[in-house]
Amino acid sequence: MSNRAKTFLLLVMDLLVMVLALTVVIYARKAGNPSSDYLVKHYQLFSVLFPLWTLMYFIEGLYTLKTYNPANLPISLMRGTLGAVFLSFIVIYLSPMGKLTPKTNLILLAILTLPLLYGWRRLFFTFFSNARRLRSTLLIGSEQTIALVREEIGHKAHLGYKIIGAYSPEEAQTMGEIPSVELIAIERRMTKDQNLYQKVFSLLGSGTEIIDLAKFAEQISGKIPIQAIDESWFIEYCGHQESRSYDVIKNMIDRTVAVLLLITLIPVACILFPILLIVHGRPIFFKQIRTGQNNLPFKLYKLRTMVVDAEKNGAQWSRPGDARITPLGKVLRKTRLDELPQLINIIRGEMSLVGPRPERPEIIEKQLAPTIPYYNLRHLVKPGVTGWAQVTFRYGFSQEDSFEKLQFDLFYVKNKSIWLDILVIIKTIKTVLTGAGQ
Repeated sequence: MSNRAKTFLLLVMDLLVMVLALTVVIYARKAGNPSSDYLVKHYQLFSVLFPLWTLMYFIEGLYTLKTYNPANLPISLMRGTLGAVFLSFIVIYLSPMGKLTPKTNLILLAILTLPLLYGWRRLFFTFFSNARRLRSTLLIGSEQTIALVREEIGHKAHLGYKIIGAYSPEEAQTMGEIPSVELIAIERRMTKDQNLYQKVFSLLGSGTEIIDLAKFAEQISGKIPIQAIDESWFIEYCGHQESRSYDVIKNMIDRTVAVLLLITLIPVACILFPILLIVHGRPIFFKQIRTGQNNLPFKLYKLRTMVVDAEKNGAQWSRPGDARITPLGKVLRKTRLDELPQLINIIRGEMSLVGPRPERPEIIEKQLAPTIPYYNLRHLVKPGVTGWAQVTFRYGFSQEDSFEKLQFDLFYVKNKSIWLDILVIIKTIKTVLTGAGQ
């Protein structure tokens, strides 16, 4: 079963579990004899609420199999269910359907749904992680990429793969007959070895699936392994524009949302700016040159969260516990309110709502571009206020973190779409609500 089909199965079964739990609650509270009118009203109301529940589970990542770790299942279900109950109360009291306000039923439903969903999902992960259902997989490529794939599959056996062999470039040169497997993931640069290439090519049409190792790693991790790609990868996936419609629609959405947010947040600014003047003093705004699309510099705007002259000793990353960040600045960063002035950058066409976070030119030139392959190619798209790397990886403050984040940025560059933008925005909302990151 494909991972898309597994996701659909999860969604359908979750809805069925919710309906089952609701039915049990209704019959239990009415001693097994609810009136038909009572039943109809509850089913009508919860037919509106249950999609909101699945939305909360989606925000928790419960339907994003390639980036979800089943070890987080209990806490994810609890957070998602609490959010769903809170959202349900808002909907019920803002627009009550026939004056029906099932407070007790809603609480009982949540209490019953939690263990039912947990049990169903444990069954799901156990079933699809069973060794008999895993596809035998052979990896051929760099040690770093193989290590990445091993780690991801180790955490996500439900994706359906079992590694039965792995060969580095040196080992592949002396490899004998390729073992019988269902899938071979081979690094594209390995095709330069004609002997190996012919062995792999001969398996086409034999029932063995052959896939680029970078693409395979992308499918199970949500990032592009830099070690497994070369210049031809960028030409193939990023060197042309299949359609201008995405750029036009994205630009229109970006600027429309930015204008609406600026108008909506005027009351917030009227309260926040005087507080900043009193606590921080002048200047309120922080301006800094960053690198944008096509490596062109632009001036980025933020609310100041650090002491004045925070970088008098040169450009440096902000780190956890950074003494330069003021107490109020920590709050602004946690809530992402410091990013609000970047709405101006969006209206000016320098940034997007979603894209790789823009970095400073001096850090790129001195620390990142010389040591991280293809770093500047993250600038094939506009930088964003939030991005795939920001919602998938932790806050970065080193070259190693920048290397890791680049792999997520390249995933976004390759797969950019309105749907992916929506997913990033939804995950950003979760990040803000949970106070994650800086």
